Parts: sequence; C-alpha cells; structure tokens
Amino acid sequence: MAPSRESLYDALGVPPGARPVDIERAYERLVAEFRKDTTPPDPRREARIREAYQVLSDEQRRAEYDRLRQAPPPASDRRRIWVVGGLAAVIVVVAGYFAFGRSAAPGKPERGVAEIQADLVPSLGRVESFDISGKATPTGFAFTIANGVMATTCTGLASGAQVVVTIGTRAVPARVSASDEALGLCQLAVDGAGSWPLSLGAEPRAGDTVYAAGVGGTGEVVLVEGKVKRVFSEAQARIVEAGVPVGPGMGGRPLLDVQGRVVAVATAAQPGGDARHVTVPAGWSDIPTAR
Repeated sequence: MAPSRESLYDALGVPPGARPVDIERAYERLVAEFRKDTTPPDPRREARIREAYQVLSDEQRRAEYDRLRQAPPPASDRRRIWVVGGLAAVIVVVAGYFAFGRSAAPGKPERGVAEIQADLVPSLGRVESFDISGKATPTGFAFTIANGVMATTCTGLASGAQVVVTIGTRAVPARVSASDEALGLCQLAVDGAGSWPLSLGAEPRAGDTVYAAGVGGTGEVVLVEGKVKRVFSEAQARIVEAGVPVGPGMGGRPLLDVQGRVVAVATAAQPGGDARHVTVPAGWSDIPTAR
C-alpha cells in the first residue's frame, strides 16, 4: 500500500494540538530556512507549507480540516476522494505560482501584520544596478510574481546593466527579461530565487487601508500603513495615490491590501509627498519575455 500523504501538521512540523502561536513560529522558522543560501529551491514543498499555514492559522478552516481527518470516508469512496484530493493539491501548487493574476475570495478577515510580513520575507528584495565600471546604484525594490520572476520599476535599469536582487542577506544575479513602457514596470529573471509569488488583489478604493512594503537596512521586511486617497486613470495606467511616506529609491515597492495581496506598485512621489502607484493588470506576468 502506498504511504498516505503527509498531513498539514506534518508539513509544518507541529502536532495536531499545536497552539496558534506554535503554528506561527513553525511557519516563520520554515520561511527563514528557505532564505538560507544553502537551501536548494523546492517549489512543491514551499507550496505545501504555505497551504498548511493558510489552513491551520484560520480557526474555521482548521476545524473543518480536523473534522475531515477524524472521519475517514468509506472504503468504496477512498479511491475517488484520493483522486479528487490529488487534483486539488496540484491546483493549489499551480495557483500559488500564478496567483499574481488572481484575487482571493471576498469577505475574508484582515490578516495580521506579522503574518503578512512572514509571507514577504522570501518574496521581497532590494535591487541594485551595476554599470560597466562596477559602480552599484540602488534602484528600488522587487517582488516575486512567478517562480524565478520578480517585478520592479524600470527606473534606473539601464540597457545592458548588471542587476542584483538582495533577498534577506542573499544577493542573487538577475536580468531584465521583459518591460512594459506604459506601466513603467519591468520583469526580472532571478535564477535560484523568487519561488514564493505574491498574489494580486483587486483595485483599491479611496479610504482603503494599505501597506507599503519595503526592506530595512539589515534585510528585515518593513510595512508602513496608510490610506488610499484616490484612484484615477492616467494615459494607459490606473494610478493609486496613497498616504504613505515615500522617498528616493522606493520604486518597485509593492502596495498591499489587508490580505497581503499586491494592489499596486510604487513609481514616483507627488510634490505634496503622496506616493504614486500603478495598478498591475491581471495577466501582466504573462507579457512577452525578452530573449
């Protein structure tokens, strides 16, 4: 008989009776493990860990999961349910990599700042551009949108320049693989990094709470809370103005909703100090890749 699939508790390395704080700590420990230079990429395991955390950190979803675990189906139904469950697991993995163009189900409660930060740790980095003399110029931030692909602003990324993305304390070579002049956004091919894509949220509205995500001097993820002031069209883009601090070198900084989904990307500052962000259309991660 084939071994049964590991439980969500096994995926996080906690017992079924684990407290919420134990689940939180286990998830953060595993995220930190994937940040290490010595840890090889394992997209399937990372997707399973994310799935486990999303279910077990939600009281209602965890209760339903526990109920199903304690009530195995009749023998005649096991093969059918195993097949359906296997397909569902594949869908979860695939959805994790292409979630940048999807919105989560409405009506979900707000997530905590610590939980959002934990998701960002392996998905957000600083970008530097190196000229022919080897001089490094910080250009802003980049965040993961697909396996091995990160999004950033095109500002400061000169043609032919070498690019490095630092995720946590790990510096990873990258290259501009595609660009969208209308949005002012570029895609970076980041080999060996960027395996935890961030999902894309719906366009925000005036008054919505948002978080500007950045990386501190020692590699820690920083969230700054603010409110959306207005959303409007400009040329071919949708612009979001938010009341969050902005300064030099913050291009490419993702703006997140209360679920931790990307709703826009920082491009520039208004004279009054408000941050300008451009929304990212669904399917943008599928724009043609430069060869």
